[in-house]
Amino acid sequence: ADTRDLLERRLLNVVEEMAIAAGLTVPRVYVLDREQGINAFAAGYSPNEAIIAVNRGTLTQLTREQLQGVIGHEFSHILHGDMRLNIRLLGWLSGLLGIFVLGRLVIRVGARADDIRALIPAFLLGGALCAVGYLGVILGEMIQAAVSRQREFLADASSVQYTRNPEGIGGALRRIGGWTQ
Repeated sequence: ADTRDLLERRLLNVVEEMAIAAGLTVPRVYVLDREQGINAFAAGYSPNEAIIAVNRGTLTQLTREQLQGVIGHEFSHILHGDMRLNIRLLGWLSGLLGIFVLGRLVIRVGARADDIRALIPAFLLGGALCAVGYLGVILGEMIQAAVSRQREFLADASSVQYTRNPEGIGGALRRIGGWTQ
């Protein structure tokens, strides 16, 4: 908060402006000084414990207007609980992966059986668990990707709402994409 770096001061001012626009408390802000690319992220399970981090390149390569667009985008993730949603989705995927691993374990234990009457049920049960877990993970990852894409679109739209300027996030995305015109 007591930085003398003009780019960091500009970032803190933009974060405070976006906090007011989003109706949230001002989160802690971090700068990844060794990262020269353009990137930012929000983290934290709830709006009260959220943080925003930006790469040094975000500060040096974007205009104030573009920085506002990026920070508005991150505030949308905070306000709409995207971090909490991602953690829940990750939990579901981990559970499905656990079913797959359990199926493999049942097959391995069954393979050690001397009696074929124990071997066949173990292979059937283990195979069923593996199939359910594997299919669940694949479908879960597809759902997670679709949800993530929609949340990114929402964050871009919310950034325009907070800044009242579509050129902020638009210019930042064009800059990130390497567009020269």
